[in-house]
Amino acid sequence: MSIHFHPLPVPATPVRTAFSARLDNRAASRPGDLHLTLTLGGKRIRYAYIRKNGCSSFKAALGYPPETRISVVAQRHRARWYHRFDATTFVWRDPEERLLSLYRNKIIEQRNSEDIWRRYRIAMGEEPSGFDRFVEFAMLFSDPHCRPQAHHLGRLAYSHAIPLHRLHDAMRDLVGDEAAQPFLRPVNSSTPSPVRISPRARQLIRWAYADDYRMISRLA
Repeated sequence: MSIHFHPLPVPATPVRTAFSARLDNRAASRPGDLHLTLTLGGKRIRYAYIRKNGCSSFKAALGYPPETRISVVAQRHRARWYHRFDATTFVWRDPEERLLSLYRNKIIEQRNSEDIWRRYRIAMGEEPSGFDRFVEFAMLFSDPHCRPQAHHLGRLAYSHAIPLHRLHDAMRDLVGDEAAQPFLRPVNSSTPSPVRISPRARQLIRWAYADDYRMISRLA
């Protein structure tokens, strides 16, 4: 069966926005995870799907509610090697901030949290409780929300590495005001609530997510 596709033209050098950086990850030791194709504002974008990094905004841009399982989205929008792209992107954030957001969202607020609670009970032999124990669970990487951001990236040259807090600005520069509307406000974000972080928990996060901290240092 023949495959027909109509790639969009690719500029020789993708335009870098004032709110993003480049990352050449072609020498990575890992092959990476799911990348999606989005066509926004006349641009075809390859996007590395990383949970808790604004991924619900990208689902919204594709017309899906935040609770939609990523396997459903991937059936129609998985990036293919034969596609041509105007930009290759991912969104990043501080690892401690990301883990706190996950804890608030899935453990305190218990939003769409059945899978992670089940994995926690299996791995830890107890019910979820404080943040210190959650960090110990996260270090096992048994839930996809806990995997380091750097491990999601493919052996690719990323034209737009976007910090989460500048997501709308970067996407507006990339695809224009109208197409960037889904990124204007956070989707499915956790409610800020006080969580005690012990010095030990901070040390464990620095150790478990060392690859993320190294990646972020390359973007500075």
